[in-house]
Amino acid sequence: MKKYIFLFLLIIIASCATFNFYNKIDTAILSGNFTEADQIIEQEKNKYAGEHELLYYFDKGAILQMAGDYDGSTEHLNNAELKIESLYTKSVTKELSSYFTNDMSLPYEGEDFEQVMVHILKGLNFMYKGNFDGALVEARKVNHRLNLLSDRYEGKNIYKEDAFARYLAAIAYEAKGEMNDAFIAYKKALNVYKDYQNLYGMPVPENLKSELLRAADGIKFYDEIEELQKEWGHRVYFERYKDFIQKGEVIFVIYDGMAPYKISKHIDFPVKEKDKISYYVKVAFPKFIARENVVSNAEILIDDMKVNSFIAEDLTLIAIKTLENKNFLIEAKAVARAIAKYQMARAVSNDGKNKLMGLAANIFNIATEQADTRSWRTLPSRFHLMRVVLEPGQYQLKLKLNLIKGGFKEQIFDIKIKSGKKKVIPVFCFK
Repeated sequence: MKKYIFLFLLIIIASCATFNFYNKIDTAILSGNFTEADQIIEQEKNKYAGEHELLYYFDKGAILQMAGDYDGSTEHLNNAELKIESLYTKSVTKELSSYFTNDMSLPYEGEDFEQVMVHILKGLNFMYKGNFDGALVEARKVNHRLNLLSDRYEGKNIYKEDAFARYLAAIAYEAKGEMNDAFIAYKKALNVYKDYQNLYGMPVPENLKSELLRAADGIKFYDEIEELQKEWGHRVYFERYKDFIQKGEVIFVIYDGMAPYKISKHIDFPVKEKDKISYYVKVAFPKFIARENVVSNAEILIDDMKVNSFIAEDLTLIAIKTLENKNFLIEAKAVARAIAKYQMARAVSNDGKNKLMGLAANIFNIATEQADTRSWRTLPSRFHLMRVVLEPGQYQLKLKLNLIKGGFKEQIFDIKIKSGKKKVIPVFCFK
């Protein structure tokens, strides 16, 4: 009997170390060796099997994008999308079984923002290839996903919108010359960034107002321009749309640092019986831990013109804040699970009379009381954007990444600018 209990506990404890290979993936990403990171994922593919399958598609989609394999990235992100859809209706049996182990035994369906990031990364893949139609398909899918999430939480979630997704949609509409939709998307992005400022402390991009006015000018919404200028209380300069479309634009998407990861945090929760505390149970819930951002800002000098980047999305702030908001639901389930396991331990030990079974049950409870620490770790911490509008011609652009810890990195890009065309380029800086 002791032998079987020991083997069973070994299996339980070993399952807690499923994702210890992420340190190797992180090291490869930090060194800029994305091919090696992809190889590690493939070597460890069996550890993604079963309830962790979605993480495989997440990681492959992100890494292949870094490696420049946009088609391969999209293929795996498509698989992620299908998996998320299939998990939308949860299995009641699996949900009940998690009360006697932990949420790691359930299929991982992704954090809310991670589900939206599937479409954002796919949209970026299309934009890097110059396919703005494909990017707009993903923008429309963002609408669907956000609506499903709001329905699930009955509107009580704080992550109801994604400013970065709306902003990228505006760029794609603008690239297609669909200026009425571009105007709507720019306006929506501006409003969501205002919400971001209140929710996450993220500043509203300064250039967004002028881009909104330019889009309004493109559809001759002159009254709207006047109303917006009055609302803001000051005149905002913008380039006339007729002049803008004679030029071309290069847009740099800067991936800054690495996404936060989760840990399991434990608390002792008092359980009352007959209006007095009878016992304490150990409860685990997840917490996001931030990793260091790397880039303070980026800039390009062209003749006498200086263009600066701005933060378009801070996934670390969103991840931490939204999980804190959702934790009250997670904690309620965690407490119920801990009580269920405590009662089970009392039952199998015959209220402490069978000490061996009681010990085994208590060890089982401790070993399995773990929060769901799965997350999409191969995302960046932040996205910066830089938009450079130039007359048609051949240019050599020197992009300067100013680093938070001091110093800078430079990259040179040889780019041909075409009238009325946009070129979107990724830049990766994880260390």
